[in-house]
Amino acid sequence: MANDTNGDSQQAFARELGDALRQFLNGKMGQSEAAKTLELYGKNGKPKRSTLNSYFHDREGKRTEVSAQVLFLACTKLGFVFDYEGFRIRATKLGERREQPVAQMAFSFEKQFDLAENGGNVDVKVKRPPGRIELYVSLDAKAQ
Repeated sequence: MANDTNGDSQQAFARELGDALRQFLNGKMGQSEAAKTLELYGKNGKPKRSTLNSYFHDREGKRTEVSAQVLFLACTKLGFVFDYEGFRIRATKLGERREQPVAQMAFSFEKQFDLAENGGNVDVKVKRPPGRIELYVSLDAKAQ
């Protein structure tokens, strides 16, 4: 049964990635041009639109999984970015400045906190990935 669950999650990923890629290409370029850019060629040397089509549509209830090479080329040559379950897949050249966070949370709170009552505490974590600082604050307290 574990294999069925794994297969379901792979198909869910394949569908979302295929749909996102189709939506990304829509209006920017046709499938033939995209196939050429993504280096999808048939035996005759012509761009193979049918490969892209298999990423975009289910066949017999299944979706063809996008290869790592095609995903890499879509990100590097077309600027494709894919968000899936809280993760972002994109390509950035080494040494280039990374994009700023999509959103930042700001909040104001104008009351005092009682950390002594009921064992309240403050937990602060700082991470320093290259090019930015991430601050995580967890507060367990009673507001007065």
